[in-house]
Amino acid sequence: MKPFALAGVLKLADWRSETQARSVKRAHGLWLRARGRLVRLATVRNARIAQLAGELRDGVTAAQLQETSRLQHAQTAEIQAAQADVDAAYRDWQALLAEWMLVENRRKAMRLLEQRHLAQLAVQQKRIEQRQHDELVELAFHRAAGRRRNDATA
Repeated sequence: MKPFALAGVLKLADWRSETQARSVKRAHGLWLRARGRLVRLATVRNARIAQLAGELRDGVTAAQLQETSRLQHAQTAEIQAAQADVDAAYRDWQALLAEWMLVENRRKAMRLLEQRHLAQLAVQQKRIEQRQHDELVELAFHRAAGRRRNDATA
């Protein structure tokens, strides 16, 4: 029985799939962290807006209002940068996921070829065993027929 000819290629495909899967998981984690950072920044901004609304009711100086406005612009810029990070992390994750899916499909195709090979070997083995069984039955039949002839002549 000959071994599966693509066993080495299959082993390499398994390794590549596992490596790609780890990269996809890492990229997904980066995307989740980027989203978490964006949510934290939005929460801080919303809390600051609520605090500012209370301060504005009591009245603020022009210098305080100017400083608050500067801080809000800085927060907005930071939120925009965080959103850009989320978008970039998502694109990276999706690109790695698509690449992994191709590698995984190749690996599955190799596994299917291996299963077909093993099934073919099983059929061949069964045929060999059946042939051997048929030969033994035929040999036993001829021996029994030869004994009957010997018993009839004796």
